[in-house]
Amino acid sequence: MIIIYKEIIQKYIKYLEPIHIKNYANSKNIYISEEETNIIYSFIMNHYLELLNNDNILVKLKPLIRNDLYEKILIEYKENKAKYF
Repeated sequence: MIIIYKEIIQKYIKYLEPIHIKNYANSKNIYISEEETNIIYSFIMNHYLELLNNDNILVKLKPLIRNDLYEKILIEYKENKAKYF
């Protein structure tokens, strides 16, 4: 099942847009600025394969965004990874 999720992500990552990140954050009651949205979008687009395989890759994102936002992203990442992978 893990392989299927990874294949789906690889196929559809090209359709990801910053608005999807903003909307997801809003749905979780997480404030995210436009600049942070763009940073996270660029990070995902450049590192999505690593995000699927390496939990430590998020450390590279930490200095680029607010600490509280980083902590919330880390929680979301871990919860979703446990749920789907």
